[in-house]
This record gives sequence, structure tokens and C-alpha cells, in this order.
Amino acid sequence: MDTDALKLARSLKACGLPERLNWGAVELSVTDLHRAVRFWTETLGFIVRLHPGIGQGVAVGTTERTLVILQPGASTPALQNVAGMYHVAFAVPSQREFSRLLNRFTHLQVPIAPVDHTMSKAIYLNDPDGHGIEIALETPERFARFDSSSSSFAMIDSEGRFRSGRDPLNLPAERAAAAGANIAEPIAAETVTAHLHLHVPALEQGLDWFEALGFARNLLLPSMGMADMGAGAAYTHRLALNIWAGRGAPPPPTHSARLIRYHLTTSDVALFKQTSMHLRWDAAGNLSGTDPTGATLTLALTPVARTERTAA
Repeated sequence: MDTDALKLARSLKACGLPERLNWGAVELSVTDLHRAVRFWTETLGFIVRLHPGIGQGVAVGTTERTLVILQPGASTPALQNVAGMYHVAFAVPSQREFSRLLNRFTHLQVPIAPVDHTMSKAIYLNDPDGHGIEIALETPERFARFDSSSSSFAMIDSEGRFRSGRDPLNLPAERAAAAGANIAEPIAAETVTAHLHLHVPALEQGLDWFEALGFARNLLLPSMGMADMGAGAAYTHRLALNIWAGRGAPPPPTHSARLIRYHLTTSDVALFKQTSMHLRWDAAGNLSGTDPTGATLTLALTPVARTERTAA
């Protein structure tokens, strides 16, 4: 089974072009800023970063980039049965780093849910306000193709085996891959925001909205109430949408812990121009809009692309 996301990935690779959308920082509101910062630094291993223009918020991430901006002001934890963020995923650069974090969480006795998605390995956990977090190791080389021979979802791995995409991880082997590593070190500098998984009011309308932003459709699984989209990489799960909070789920109330804003960048000037028809310009020359969940997004050109656009 082929998908638009797989076709886009092949096309960009053949032309030597990069993925056309990349995630930047996500902004989350929290009920207790001090507690949230402690969790993101002491449990996840993020570091506090200087980040101008965020008011009373605190930026956390790696030595190279801001990944999350924590904003005070929520009076209740994240709510169920509303649209918004299901989880945000951060991709680590290596098997050793993934396993080191697995060992760290085990040592700290943090409740986790490890899963083998074939195209990636994942560790799921929640912050104190109920924000979903995924630590991911992207492994598209283990994926061969999606299977369309039955009504249930399955994929074929690179060794020809049927996989559910929701298999258990081999935890002893995973832990052994980081034997001797220092679990107290901060998260790897190369860690990036990998994808968002959102509760939306309706799948098809959500897919249409994000398609206009530049994402390409990958899987549509109505029986599972979810879909995902790619942005031009071999890893085709850059955005996931689900209706698990209920069809027509309303936006989260502003007093609850929630996804406030997220940032995307692109080096594709033509895509940026095309997207400007759907979003509004802001004072910084970026594009901004409100997504189907009620969160604000900002799309910016990379510095190199911005220079090229100005020169043209």
C-alpha cells in the first residue's frame, strides 16, 4: 500500500531536498510552574534555556534548542473529552540514548509504557499536569511496507514479518544497549521535537486543514479513529490525529493545562507562499493561525530561506 506521505518522501529524496516542515517548540500551560520545571529537568533531563519573549514562562530543551515552553496560569490539569494535545514526541539520536533514558525512568520509578511501533520505538509517559510525552527512536529502516491484505491494520518489517505497530519492546535488550551509560546526564543535544499527536473534532476536516499547511496524508484508519501525516521524510508519522476524545470534541478551556501554541519551520519558499493563503501574517513576518484543536500555530521560514526570499 502506497501513501501520499511515502510518495512525497521518495520525491524529495530523489531531488535531494529536505523534509518540508520541521517542528519547533511547543508551548504548554501548567498548574504549578516550579513543579513542571522540576519534572522536565529532573525526570526527562531537559535543561533550562534562555528564550526571549515568553513572559513568565520557562523554556526547556537541549544545549542546542528549545523544545518546550512552560507557561503558568492553568488552574486544572489537562482535561479529558476535549480537543488538544494527546502527546508530543521527542526523537533522540541513537539507540544508546533511547536505552539510557529507559534506564533513567526505570531508576526513577516513573510510570512508563514502552511500545515497538516498527517504524519507531517509543516510551510513553505523562507530566504532572497530564500532558502526554513520547520519547521516540525513529527506525524507518525497520519498515518495509504497509499491509493491505486484511481489514485490520498491519505492516511488514524489513525482515518480511507481519507487525501490528503496537508490539511490546524487548526490555532486557533495550536496557542492555545503554550498559555503563550515565543516566544522570542531560538529554542528548541532538534531540528534536519529532511529531504531535492531536485530539481533533473530526478526522477528515483535520486532515484537510493540515494538508493545506503542507503535510501529506499517510494512514487513514477510521476503525481505529485515527490518521497520520508525513512531511517528506522516510519516517512518515510527523503528525497524528485522532477522535478518541469524541466526535465534535470542543477546544480545551483556557483555565486547563493545555497545548497553547506550537511552532513549525520550512525551507520551502513556495510552500510558505502557498500557506499564506490559509494563515495570517504576524508582526515578525511569520504566518500564524488557529488549528482545529483551538491551539495557535506559527510557521516561519528558516533563516536561509528567509534571506533567499528577501533577495528574490
